[in-house]
Amino acid sequence: MTDNNQPKGFKYWAKATLLFIGQSLLLCLGLASLIFAFVDFFEGSFSFSEVSTLEILFSLVLISLVGRHVTSSKAVGLKWTSVVYRPLRNIGWFGLAGSLLAVFLILNEVDIEKLSMFAAKNTNRMQWLDLILIQLCFYWAAPKLPVEQPIGDEVVKEEAAQ
Repeated sequence: MTDNNQPKGFKYWAKATLLFIGQSLLLCLGLASLIFAFVDFFEGSFSFSEVSTLEILFSLVLISLVGRHVTSSKAVGLKWTSVVYRPLRNIGWFGLAGSLLAVFLILNEVDIEKLSMFAAKNTNRMQWLDLILIQLCFYWAAPKLPVEQPIGDEVVKEEAAQ
C-alpha cells in the first residue's frame, strides 16, 4: 500500500520484478565469472605447485582489496548483503559486456577459427585481464568513507556514496 492507502499497480510490480531479475542475473554472472577465474587461476589442478609468483602477488592484492571493501563497508554501515552484492555486481557487468561482445562477434560472422587461435595464443594475457578486472571490481565496490571538512568553526561530514 502507498501513503494514500491505494494498492500498488501493475506498473510498480512489473518494474520491481524486472529489477529483481536483472540484479539476480548480474549476481549470477559475477559469481560464475569469479569462480571461473579462480578455476583458471589454479588451472584445474587445485595445487599450489602451479601457482606463479605473479598469481601469489595478485592474491595478496586481492585480499587487501577485500579487506578494504569490508572495512569501509562497516564504517559506512552497509548491510552484509550489500557488502557481498556490490563486487559481484561489478564483476557481473564485465561478464555481461563480454557476453554482449561475443554475441556481437557471432552476429557479424567473425571467423571463429581465427578467434579461437587468437584466444589460444593469448591465454595468459586474457587470464591477467580477468584478474585485473576482478581487482578493479573490488576496488570500485568499496563505498567512500565520510570525509570531514572543516568549514569555519564547525566540521561537516559528507554523505557516503552508496
